[in-house]
Amino acid sequence: MTDVNEMIRLVQDHLSQAGIDSPQAEAATIVSHILGVSRGRLGVLRALGEQLDAEAVEQITELAKARATRTPLQYLIGTSAFYGLEVKVAPGVFIPRVETEVLVETTLQHFASHPGPLKILDLCTGTGTIAAALADQLQQRNILTDLWAVDISAQAAELAGENTAQHNVTVLCADATDHHSVIAAAPELSPLRAQFDAVVSNPPYIPTTTPVTQYEAEQDPERALYGGSADGTAIPLRIAEQAAGWLAPGGFFMMEHDHTHAQQLVAALAADPAWEQVQTVNDLTGAQRFVTAIRTPSAKPTPKSSPTLAQ
Repeated sequence: MTDVNEMIRLVQDHLSQAGIDSPQAEAATIVSHILGVSRGRLGVLRALGEQLDAEAVEQITELAKARATRTPLQYLIGTSAFYGLEVKVAPGVFIPRVETEVLVETTLQHFASHPGPLKILDLCTGTGTIAAALADQLQQRNILTDLWAVDISAQAAELAGENTAQHNVTVLCADATDHHSVIAAAPELSPLRAQFDAVVSNPPYIPTTTPVTQYEAEQDPERALYGGSADGTAIPLRIAEQAAGWLAPGGFFMMEHDHTHAQQLVAALAADPAWEQVQTVNDLTGAQRFVTAIRTPSAKPTPKSSPTLAQ
């Protein structure tokens, strides 16, 4: 029999040789997944020097070999961890990134003293992780919240529906960059224009001139990656315009963006009378990864000519 610590070391070495970026963390994830235990419980098993039977060793080895081919680990195990939740993922839908947790945390901080109820709109929801995390955390805080999550991909919308099923989230398959498309998918939203307390988004934003080169990232659908223009700001700017139309005066907007976009997006929103208190927020590495803004009391958003996701 093989000791769990030895098994983790073997997997770590195998992944390291394959060029995996975080071999130690992924080795622990692979072993805990096959054993059906949490990472915390795995730590206990490691301390006890737990022995693994031949079947577990074989399953761990096969999963490690599959990961060494650079297939994303999330696809292999079918889930991804995000803000304390385990969400379903699948090929063809953007894999959640840990840096997006900053968006959830910042939004929660903004509404920390809000008694509720809240209305929140998540544009370009993908797997629904942002909506699921916000719904979960706000429920724990006893803040009554209605959430809507929108994605143009039918596959993503279906997966988001599964990930948010236990929460008060309505998932729509529609073009988040076109409010007419959103209302067509859910006519009940028509009277809620300019009524939302928050709009959050992690839209496609990578510049088309700098395509992704990491093999794992290349497995994400292109529509979920690229921002619709050479500099990658076309879709983010369109999302900001849509957010201004959905938000009530004083409503909160937060959007993830490419680290090269910070100055350009802050300047664009600051120049638009629909926004005030425009700020940039850093991610966990210190990169300028998010923009936040507050909807001004009365000004209409400045129309943009940016393309929609459907174009």
